Amino acid sequence: MSKRNKRVTPWLTLSIAQGNALQIGGLLAAATLAWYAGRQGSQGEGERGARWIIASRLLAYFSEHAFSHWLVGRMLGIRFTGYGLHGTSHPHVYPLGLRWVFSHLPLFSARVDPASLRAASPSARAAMYAAGPVGTVLIGLAIPAYAGWRDVSGARGLLVTSGGVTNAFVVLSEALRPGGDLSRAWRALRERAT
Repeated sequence: MSKRNKRVTPWLTLSIAQGNALQIGGLLAAATLAWYAGRQGSQGEGERGARWIIASRLLAYFSEHAFSHWLVGRMLGIRFTGYGLHGTSHPHVYPLGLRWVFSHLPLFSARVDPASLRAASPSARAAMYAAGPVGTVLIGLAIPAYAGWRDVSGARGLLVTSGGVTNAFVVLSEALRPGGDLSRAWRALRERAT
């Protein structure tokens, strides 16, 4: 097995209940921060809201991807064994400085029950794999769009950074990498077609 396809060993393994509690808590806190930032923007204090909207986006970033996999997977009958907490599972796609940063960030991964995954239909597998990047893209657009609607200072820059640059990187890395979520989703859909 090549180094690029090797499964990452988590620093910490969490139960589904623990992982979901942390990620749901993170998403609720991100929504609260976005609301507060919007309130600041609508009161003419957009500069103060800028810090809160950036904090909201960062907090959501750490909570959205793995939870999206779990949520869609469970709705389609796929079981999970827990969550792993570790750095990026694909450091080779980052430039050298960012490679070190993303290898040390505490990122969640949803751990799928292999037997359940094999038993799932190709469509269910495709939806579960695609859910992580789709959740990241949607939330990455929603938070800065809300901030712009509420006149939070810096919302346009956050939309370009989070909604454009970050989401483009997520989609490209997940689509072009053989082990990427979108590549796996596409393979599952092609399996269904054959």
